[in-house]
Amino acid sequence: MAKTTISRHCIHFHRHISTSRPRRTSTSPQRRNVAAPAVITSRRFTDIPGPLTLPMLRHHDHILPRIGCYHHSVGLGLLEGLRRRYGDLVRLARGKARPVLYVCSADLMQEVYDSKVTESPRWLNSPLDRQRETVAGCPVHNYESKSIWQGVRMLLHDEELLKSYEKAFDEIAGDFTRRLGDLRHADNALNEELSTEVHRWALETIGLMLYGIRLGCLDGPVHEPTEDNRAPERTLDDHSPDLCSLSKRQLDELTPAEKLIRCSLEITDHNYLLRSEHTLRRESDHFERALKAFDAHYSLTELFLTQALSSPRRPEQALLQKLEPLGPRLLPLVSDVFLAGVDPLTHTAMSMFYHLSLHAAKQQKAHDEVLWSKESKAAGIDSPEMKYIQACTREVMRLHPVTGGVVRRSTRELTVGGYEVPAGVDIVLAHGVASIADDQWRRPKSFIPERWCVEGWEPLRATGAHPIASLPFGQTCPAAGIIGAMLASLATRVLDKYRLEWHGPAPNIMTTAVNKLQKPYYFVLQNAS
Repeated sequence: MAKTTISRHCIHFHRHISTSRPRRTSTSPQRRNVAAPAVITSRRFTDIPGPLTLPMLRHHDHILPRIGCYHHSVGLGLLEGLRRRYGDLVRLARGKARPVLYVCSADLMQEVYDSKVTESPRWLNSPLDRQRETVAGCPVHNYESKSIWQGVRMLLHDEELLKSYEKAFDEIAGDFTRRLGDLRHADNALNEELSTEVHRWALETIGLMLYGIRLGCLDGPVHEPTEDNRAPERTLDDHSPDLCSLSKRQLDELTPAEKLIRCSLEITDHNYLLRSEHTLRRESDHFERALKAFDAHYSLTELFLTQALSSPRRPEQALLQKLEPLGPRLLPLVSDVFLAGVDPLTHTAMSMFYHLSLHAAKQQKAHDEVLWSKESKAAGIDSPEMKYIQACTREVMRLHPVTGGVVRRSTRELTVGGYEVPAGVDIVLAHGVASIADDQWRRPKSFIPERWCVEGWEPLRATGAHPIASLPFGQTCPAAGIIGAMLASLATRVLDKYRLEWHGPAPNIMTTAVNKLQKPYYFVLQNAS
């Protein structure tokens, strides 16, 4: 049998070199392109599969009620549906408007990042862009600001700088935990101001990272609902924003920190940061209200920056000292960090509470780690790192990323997955889909913190996934290296004192600027035994 095979190959090779006629390739699957090497050619951008393109069909019409192909899907559900039907690359044409390419595979995302020919899109004509030009004299995006953001990202990955925040983050988490107990009402259920309190914690934590001083967002009494100030029951058709208790007080009664909380919540609740029909029409009332909110936010940011620069230097001001040479560019940078970071951090913390409340055994394991650390400190022994709590935070960010994807706009032609992508295409890197993909993770939709532990079960280990398969904030987010420390300090303080439970149906995921758990919340806070 072996001799017969060898003789056939020799005859085939002799025929190949003894004839000058072009070889005809067989169409048989067994013999296709046997001799001629495959010529790899890039395919056209229009060959990428995607939903049907019609002359009058726009990008967002695919999700319109009743008539849209994906009217039942939003956020990550929409991206998952597109991937199941069309594959890892999905093209959406929008007539004369800019086309969109969805990239759902980690390997293909790596190709986009490695190409170095994409950038964040510039949201021109938005209220924030207008405010930066008229008030600050500094545009939202330019090449100089890009370099600044890269420098901030490098600083926030410095281990020594991160250690300078540990004690301060722990103190802020302790203040939040004390307020959390006051939010309980009948049967230890947490009231409707829980998300506002978490927003206060996020604002205070990011403020300390930037300024190195406390802002006072966690000062004062918590909101206690009564019959007079209780929020009315919402209906399914009620899409009005949730207003916190601070919105019902006179502005001159509020402290600067409370004004900042109120302004920050207004910007997030009314989606002023979204590029939409309302925020792009300068003659609309929505645009004017957004502009006033950004003006107020900028002024309050400047007030606290002035206080920080004039205060005695503290170890927590290491980042501020490194950024101080930016001069007039520092204020727009600080304001943008608040706008971009507070809401995602808030809802990542809410998701962490939710997943811990559903998994009592894992919550108990994290609680035991906290007790072990406390006892070690009391005995004068070096406290071990909270590796399991850190694993819980990483698993939450993998399983429930607040951003389903990041948008990059191609500045030159590039090749992705063998397709030629022209310049000017909005490329959506769907990290939220890759983080729960079956080809990257075992049991991808299960909350398993052990996959991030050294002693984790080998088939489930996160090391088996692509390095960028779980990037909840994208590859270029400057705060990606410090968010885990913020969440770990919060979980440590809360689990030391309380047990979280969820008594109700699973919440829906609402997608606006970020993915968030939709109210009502059914958290119950029990004292730790």
